[in-house]
Amino acid sequence: MTAALKQEIETRGYAVVKGLLDKDSIDDIVDDYSRLLDRLAAQWRAEGRLSSDFKHLPFEDRLTAILSESTENLYGYFDIALPKDHIAADTPIHLSRAVFNLLRHEAVLDKVEEVIGGEILASPIQHVRIKPAERKVAAHPNGLIHATTWHQDQGVTRPNADDTEILTVWLAITDATIDNGCLQVVPYSHRHGITLHCPEAEVTIPRQLLAGEPLPVPVRAGDALFMHRLTQHASLPNRSDTIRWSFDLRYQPIGAPTGRDEFPSLTVRSREDPAQTQNYDDWRSAWQDVRRRLAVQREREPTHRWDGDAPTCA
Repeated sequence: MTAALKQEIETRGYAVVKGLLDKDSIDDIVDDYSRLLDRLAAQWRAEGRLSSDFKHLPFEDRLTAILSESTENLYGYFDIALPKDHIAADTPIHLSRAVFNLLRHEAVLDKVEEVIGGEILASPIQHVRIKPAERKVAAHPNGLIHATTWHQDQGVTRPNADDTEILTVWLAITDATIDNGCLQVVPYSHRHGITLHCPEAEVTIPRQLLAGEPLPVPVRAGDALFMHRLTQHASLPNRSDTIRWSFDLRYQPIGAPTGRDEFPSLTVRSREDPAQTQNYDDWRSAWQDVRRRLAVQREREPTHRWDGDAPTCA
């Protein structure tokens, strides 16, 4: 099976691994984010920024109610990495033990090891994606809660990571369907190298440059979509009445550039030197230290290579 998974990704650019997360692992994440939403809703209600804390609603309905009433950047409080720019000393980031445990989940790492080997670093380019029903939050200004545009994961990193074998692991916390906004990929597109991206609201591949026909990849809660770093992919819009929830995690060999080298990475497995693996307190402190440093740094190197000067981007 080791060769089969690696070969499938190298051949098609992606592979689905079913049942990677068990119910207990999913429940831990849901409970963790529910507690976070409890704290935020109570605080914003007390400050008069919400008409209610919506505590009577289940998580997905509560989240949607808050997003539909407030322009607050709730996504920033949920995300598991700092934003690309405009970092302040109080920029939110969710550094819970449940997220740390997900990054080091043994079943996930076992599959990652089949592809890139046993010296594994969790990249700092990682995100949570909780997509509400778009019709219910259509006016919300945060684009990250809407459909994700076409891109390659290598295309949104700096060129110093071009030779790094970065593996994307897209973990589904809820079912991801065509109706609620599953990912779509262009099979075999990784064989064509890096594609021009245009720096619009998000760094985007113009649709005319896609290397083939998009293929939706619906998955069940607990499944994972593994992708090559050059696979062209996007999400469909969420046209359902419920949320679609996933994590974008990226893993790579220890010691290689991450493309966000100012952010802290996490050594999650080393077969050669198990003592290298980091604990929760070290990981949390590393992100907090970087946030303090970047908050006073006036200039940062651009996080991608695209300047928008290509005629296709005009």
